[in-house]
Amino acid sequence: MQILLSLMSGVALLIWGAHVTRHGMLEVLGPRLRLVLAAGTASPARGFLAGLGVTALIQSSSATALMTSTFVAGGLVSLPAALPIVLGADVGTSLMARLLSVDISWLSPLLLVIGIALRLSGKDSLRGQAGDVMVGLGLITLALQLIRLYAAPLLQAQIVHAIFISLGNDALLALVIGALLALLAYSSLAAVLLTATLAMGGVIGPATALPLVLGANLGSGLIACLANSGAAPAARRVSLANLMFRVVGILAFLPLLDAMPWLLDRLGSSAATMAIDFHMAFNLALAATLIWFVKPVASLCNRWLPDAHDHAAPGGARYLSQGDLRHPCVALGNATREVMRIGDVIEEMLGGMKLSVAGNDRAMNARCRALDDRIDDLYSSVKMYLTGVDTDSLDDDDTARWDEIMLVNINLEYAGDIVERILADLDQRKLSRNYRFSDEGSAELLALCDMLVANLRTRLSLFVAGDRTAPAVLHECAAGFQARAERFTARHIARVAQRRTASVETSGLHLDILRELSQMNSLLCAAPAGMPGAQRSALAEDPPFLPAEHPGALHAPERLLNP
Repeated sequence: MQILLSLMSGVALLIWGAHVTRHGMLEVLGPRLRLVLAAGTASPARGFLAGLGVTALIQSSSATALMTSTFVAGGLVSLPAALPIVLGADVGTSLMARLLSVDISWLSPLLLVIGIALRLSGKDSLRGQAGDVMVGLGLITLALQLIRLYAAPLLQAQIVHAIFISLGNDALLALVIGALLALLAYSSLAAVLLTATLAMGGVIGPATALPLVLGANLGSGLIACLANSGAAPAARRVSLANLMFRVVGILAFLPLLDAMPWLLDRLGSSAATMAIDFHMAFNLALAATLIWFVKPVASLCNRWLPDAHDHAAPGGARYLSQGDLRHPCVALGNATREVMRIGDVIEEMLGGMKLSVAGNDRAMNARCRALDDRIDDLYSSVKMYLTGVDTDSLDDDDTARWDEIMLVNINLEYAGDIVERILADLDQRKLSRNYRFSDEGSAELLALCDMLVANLRTRLSLFVAGDRTAPAVLHECAAGFQARAERFTARHIARVAQRRTASVETSGLHLDILRELSQMNSLLCAAPAGMPGAQRSALAEDPPFLPAEHPGALHAPERLLNP
């Protein structure tokens, strides 16, 4: 029992060491690794090398696949361009398994001492994060030493010997156990290293080790799928393709398992290193073969995991068809429809804000605040979609339309943030304290909300129509709102001067809301500089209640991509 517990402690230490190393490396090089992966999508060869290099550093092909899936989900890269990165990541795991399988246990004390010293001296600094990497590597080498030390005596136990013999006679059972080991360890690298260490110690033979390695590769694919299970379909396609690669490789290699020991022996592999060599050969063969089939695999994944329909994902983009990017005019129309949906969500949030002004329903307030996440998603989708349009092929009118769509998209996203901020203030400063505005103050705020909804609808109608009179209409809307906001501010100050309790208690919040609503109105009434007749409204030039450093409404096209 003591030997078994000691072996289990070694396995636990191996898993934890891999986690610490991966976490430390991501802290040190996280942004740079993302840049490397993004640059790797230029060609399949560069993608393969980028995936290999990044995985060799962070020691997790699953983590590399997850990072790649974020690029695909964000529309930064196509699925076929991302899949070579995944294949390279699998080879990167094999490379690290080869390096860590070498007996360098003498390095463990040195790595631990230096790593802990760096960690304690630097903590959250770069030096401390580098210390985490060294501590993780030290724990891995120490864990492998413990596993080697306690694995050999297990052979003396008849029940353990019988279990390993049965595994050697049942490749499918060994494959399932290998997959479970990878899932439990949340790392195929840890599962492969454990298998290799047991093989080096003579605890298991090639007949058991090789299917365990195949199972670890299957487990790695399952890890990425589980981690991405709640993501958008575009992100899940990367994990699905990764799993498909593994399954195809396993199906191809399973019939060859009996011949593999002989073949690896002929290639110079020993019984001690056969598991590691097989792991490397498996992933190299997979990459060399399947890198030529990334487009068919991507098409299959797109068919099996189509973009979510409206009823499945009411908050996601509906109209941004990637195929329509070949026709810029159609793409601009798609983006326009999606921006209109952002306006609908903002109007829904404004309705919730009116209820929070008039009443004290905190649950409803929280639901309305959560709608801002939907706006953020739609805004990002539209922005990335528009950047995919070939602007060089646009004429002057379409270029002006592109600018206007981007402007309205940015301003509506900012307007959504303002409403979310007002809702949060109402929750913290009114609803949680059970305060109420004065009857007059509440009526005035509700009137401004109604006026804001009307201006929002006017802005969106002009946006869809592309009316050349839009700047004049928007200027009129802005001036009307400004005059009413100033009048309501003066009335509120008069009520405070009269020491009316409700007005005094909510005065700070009341004035903040007036300022935020005016700021939001300036965004809604902004017209792009390229639109004929466009001019800055008085509100945009000098919006009431706005701090001098506030950027105000966006007008210049060169600022569109940097809100």
